Amino acid sequence: MSGSILIVDDSAADRVLLRTILGRAGYAIHEVAKGEDAIAQARRIRPHIIILDVNLPEMSGLEVCRKIRADREISTIPVLILTVRHDDTDVVAGLEAGADDYVVKDAPGEVIVGRVRRLIEFRQMSGLAMLNQQLAQVGRLLTGIVHEIRGPLSVIRGNAELLRMEAAAAEQVQWIESIIRSTRLLQIRLDHLMAAVRDTSGEPQVIDASAIVHESVDLFLKGLPPGDRSSQVEIESIEPPPRIRCDPGRLMQVLLNLLSNAREAIHRDSGEGQILVRIGRTHEEGRSWATIEVVDSGPGIPEEFLNRIFEPFFTTRREGTGYGLYLAAQILQEQSGGLAARNNRDRGATFILRLPEVDGEADRPDQPLPPR
Repeated sequence: MSGSILIVDDSAADRVLLRTILGRAGYAIHEVAKGEDAIAQARRIRPHIIILDVNLPEMSGLEVCRKIRADREISTIPVLILTVRHDDTDVVAGLEAGADDYVVKDAPGEVIVGRVRRLIEFRQMSGLAMLNQQLAQVGRLLTGIVHEIRGPLSVIRGNAELLRMEAAAAEQVQWIESIIRSTRLLQIRLDHLMAAVRDTSGEPQVIDASAIVHESVDLFLKGLPPGDRSSQVEIESIEPPPRIRCDPGRLMQVLLNLLSNAREAIHRDSGEGQILVRIGRTHEEGRSWATIEVVDSGPGIPEEFLNRIFEPFFTTRREGTGYGLYLAAQILQEQSGGLAARNNRDRGATFILRLPEVDGEADRPDQPLPPR
């Protein structure tokens, strides 16, 4: 499917013509005849583009366009204004109202399809460029923070190792060993945070899927507000757990994002619920895959949005950015895996991470995580 289009036109004949032209090009078509219905329909279906007749009765296309641009939930959707003639007055008025482009109704079908495709692609490309700039800024900030932490951390670890050499009592050694283990774990987590904002994937490692899941869940729970017990998290795993080759920091980024999304879905719905992280394996496409499922007890995903949630900048939440799931899917693709979603039978949703399982030469993880 090339995308979804909302046509706003009071002429049934014009809607039929546009539906035929764009439907043949692979687009899913939605229609309304009145401008006053356009805003509610756009909020409901979140189309890739809105084709808007400039001469609508009751509420003009120009007024509808201004309302779209003033609505935070749909303001970034491209708008293509329809005119009945090459009239500079209509064109200028439409652009001033916030439209991205215009096309006359009697234009050849190839021109209409070309304008629609160009607007959708341009909006996605400009959004991705903005995302890259934001990630670069976050990366620079995080690099500075990690640098500031690593200095004191090295001092703590070095002094602890000196104390261990001079300690006489077994009880003293026990406490010092605890400090050293904690500094080691913090160092690995700092490395994982740095991996999460690198422009390219780091060196892949063979890791135990269960270990990376437990570490991610632990970080997630420690990041919750104090006293927050609204979302209970459980982990289930097959034995022995599968081993995978991936960048641990990037995979942790995906897991933390999915856990946060699950908690938000539960919080918006009932306020309390359960999250289950299930580790398993499946055999498809002639090979063995490790699977990590994040299952929540929230309201689930509207069926009309299931095939769109991994698009860049698609979101149904007022405070959402539409970056998280897109980036998660891209990271899994970088790791030769994939990310999918489905609704549960009773309620809630399940996100399924799939990564190639390591066998043969990889009998143990390259760099096992430190003891918990």
